[in-house]
Amino acid sequence: MSKRPLLALLVAGALLAPACGNDNVTLPDVTRAVLDLTVDPNPIPGTQNELTLAVSATYTITITEMAGLGGEVMFVSSAVYEPSTGRQVALNYYDGADLVVYQGGKRLEPLGTLVLPQSTGYTLSDYTKPANLVVSVQLKDDRANLIYTSLLVKIE
Repeated sequence: MSKRPLLALLVAGALLAPACGNDNVTLPDVTRAVLDLTVDPNPIPGTQNELTLAVSATYTITITEMAGLGGEVMFVSSAVYEPSTGRQVALNYYDGADLVVYQGGKRLEPLGTLVLPQSTGYTLSDYTKPANLVVSVQLKDDRANLIYTSLLVKIE
């Protein structure tokens, strides 16, 4: 028996098999995703090392989609700024690949929530503790809109 008819049958089956399932995704009647961004606690208590005067702060970022349209989180950034100079003194940055590794995925489902525990350390030029933390998130929703939001939180 010739192998060609068998090969043709296998190729035809492989081409037709995906047509059996329903891969059509129906998007909700929502124009764009809406993000709610919170940081807990707010304000964030900083802990200062008495010997080195370095400050550490631990907090949780919560990102919630509010409109019913999911998407892919492009990045989550947390930057600490010195209040007297505006100079950036620390940065935590998670891109999509980092979120897959540390959170198990970068997808934010419609009306879903993504929770990111964070910790940062910094030293200010005047060796004080209070600083400003800016948390920023960018999401590419299922309609290809880029949604950006940020939040300013005090570290005390």
